[in-house]
Amino acid sequence: MDYFPIFAKLRNRPCLVVGGGAVASRKVRQLLKSGARITVNAPVLNDDLRRLASDECISIQSRPFDPLLIEQNLLVFAATSDPEINHEVAETARRKNRLCNVVDDGEASGFIMPSVIDRSPIMVAVSSGGHSPALARIVRQQIDEWLPSGIGMLARWASKWRNTVNRQIRTHDGRLRFWQRILDGRAAQRVLAGDVTAAESEIAGELKQPDKQSNTGEAWIVGAGPGDPDLITRRGLQLLQRADVVLHDRLIAPELLELARRDAEFICVGKQADGPSARQEDINQKLIELVQNGKRVCRLKGGDPFIFGRGGEEVSALAGAGLPFRIVPGISAANGCAAAAGIPLTHRDLSSAVTMVTGHRADQLLNGGTDAEWSRLAASRHTLVFYMGFRNLEQICQKLIRHGLAATTPAAMVQNGTTRHQLVAGGTLGNLVDRTTGMGSPAILIVGEVVALADKLGGYVQSFENSEPIAAGLAT
Repeated sequence: MDYFPIFAKLRNRPCLVVGGGAVASRKVRQLLKSGARITVNAPVLNDDLRRLASDECISIQSRPFDPLLIEQNLLVFAATSDPEINHEVAETARRKNRLCNVVDDGEASGFIMPSVIDRSPIMVAVSSGGHSPALARIVRQQIDEWLPSGIGMLARWASKWRNTVNRQIRTHDGRLRFWQRILDGRAAQRVLAGDVTAAESEIAGELKQPDKQSNTGEAWIVGAGPGDPDLITRRGLQLLQRADVVLHDRLIAPELLELARRDAEFICVGKQADGPSARQEDINQKLIELVQNGKRVCRLKGGDPFIFGRGGEEVSALAGAGLPFRIVPGISAANGCAAAAGIPLTHRDLSSAVTMVTGHRADQLLNGGTDAEWSRLAASRHTLVFYMGFRNLEQICQKLIRHGLAATTPAAMVQNGTTRHQLVAGGTLGNLVDRTTGMGSPAILIVGEVVALADKLGGYVQSFENSEPIAAGLAT
């Protein structure tokens, strides 16, 4: 960390701006919002600074840079158009142990100005450490779009209740849980909607049962998406960041887990074909035990929890135990991997439906499935998606050809879909096995005329995380 981030209280504190032009004027305007006592040192002032001086908003020292002014001020801003003068201001400040910001010169500065979102009293400051101010502004804009416009009003409302909550709820953990419930619940929504009266009623009602509220556990069944950590939904991310415990699948991206609370407990309950796996019964029981003990549990599942994710079994177990839960859907592996490979799952002229088959079901079809079942798959004209399709690729291709699909039917294997490790092999049912040499699991097999559209849509697709081509030649 090159810079120590702080928020300085400048109300009625002296600050010096050296310079009299447009840049100096912008710095003065920023400082005025903080209530600082501002002195401007410059031989010539622009119209804006003269108006501020005439309105007695700032003090003026109408002369060239005066080093004696440095010691009289807490912060110093070098904002002239002359780099030599700016460096002289910065060097003088350094010798006098004063912090100086040199506009557009991070190397010479003792502190830098971040890109700021002001929803007072909520303040968000973003900095690139001087490496890329433009990028810092873009990040600030993205955060600005995400923050509710009334977040400052919500903070002021919560502040009014702070002492009351502290008196009634004595433990730190209890208060933390209470405020998370309030600020993530209906009371906060009422404030943001401008209905403060209803919000007051909500929080007063919650305070009547503080012990119950602070000890209530809940399970959140969250779809993490197909691999790329950025593909989790906004709601899923919010719950992940509030969880006391995260029960996660084996293939969840480490970058996504890093977004959880630092003090959260992480428990891997992944499954692996022909390898060590957590039994579903044990996962269900663990969920129940954690929630009964008052924990907020994020059950983080790859893809969508209700598409071959066994989320339905976990929800049934929680409901049977009378425990609260919420379900947050995710981008399925079929949707994500197909999109990353440039393959539309449906197309008006080629396929009006999608049939998804899990690897477990494929095993059943291959080991005892009837000819009628394979014939229905082959004759459906649907796009066929086989989850965990790599292990049985050769048998699946042979079965589909034998029961009516042409050997020239386009097919593709997508391994590690949507991630920077993604591999895509394209071909036909007749030659895909040869084209997937060296590939492995986790992978999805996509079969249907829509696969051939990948080439028409660009010839190759781009990684979600970089701009390097990751596949080509999907057509036959």
